[in-house]
Amino acid sequence: MNAAIHEAAGWYARLRGETCSPALEQEWRNWLAASEANRQAWERVETVCGRFGQVPGAVCIPVLGTSERRRSVLRSLALFAVSGAGVALASRQVPWLDWASDYRTATGERWDIRLADGSRLVLNTRSAVDVRFNAEQRLVRLHAGEILVATHEDSFSPPRPFRVDTAQGRILALGTRFTVRAEAGLTTVTVLEKAVAVSQEGQLGPGQRVEAGQQFSFAGAGSGALTSSPGDAAAWENGRLVVVDRPLAQVVAELSRYRSGYLGCAPAVAQLRVSGAFPVDDTDEALLALVESFPLQLEYRTRYWVRVLPREA
Repeated sequence: MNAAIHEAAGWYARLRGETCSPALEQEWRNWLAASEANRQAWERVETVCGRFGQVPGAVCIPVLGTSERRRSVLRSLALFAVSGAGVALASRQVPWLDWASDYRTATGERWDIRLADGSRLVLNTRSAVDVRFNAEQRLVRLHAGEILVATHEDSFSPPRPFRVDTAQGRILALGTRFTVRAEAGLTTVTVLEKAVAVSQEGQLGPGQRVEAGQQFSFAGAGSGALTSSPGDAAAWENGRLVVVDRPLAQVVAELSRYRSGYLGCAPAVAQLRVSGAFPVDDTDEALLALVESFPLQLEYRTRYWVRVLPREA
């Protein structure tokens, strides 16, 4: 796969660093169609480079004008493609396994990905996944964090099943849109459209069917709770945390997922009931909205240590 990644990086630079003639484009299409590894490598390079913004061909000509500069760019593209790097690794706050994943997000980052079959995959903050498509199946492995999946009709015949794996089990999509969150040994599946079937790790017998408007949380075989899903379950996709009558401690814990450092609240206000819509892309603004709307104040020790306290009389 690494050889294909390097070739894909070379094609990426050539197509954007030269006048793209019909002959060159056809040569690239022949390479792309030659193997599944080539196609996957191209998708990886294109996705990673797309996060930095595509450079128009006319601009790339002088940028890649020298052979040494071209070699430097190709090395960088190949490095980014192999590692999946999209932001500085030093800013990541995820285990080493997540660092080695195909796609991952840092604290406060979201990533919207179009998969090879046309399905949509959105990674929430601090998330890591592997994507494994082959002739038999479409598989997404969620190592940590939260994803939103909107499946697309498969072009294969017969259609390949679309599954999401976590450490606690497997979710089979039934032509659907749903979220999966894996955290602290618990997997939570929320179905937004149609249905999924959940098979827990080590489970014998049929799995749990989860319909639109339902949420299923499980930690392994023999566990599981099926409930009505909150209407705000996927609000994070649009950069919002929407809460209705939830304890402040839960709201602060959710906001902390999008913020580096420590964010907590004092026990005296932990059970204060909170409702509202808060921006997750700007947690300082969200905290300001809290203290303006409720009898609260903020204690800052540093930019990375914040606590919510009861407002002094």
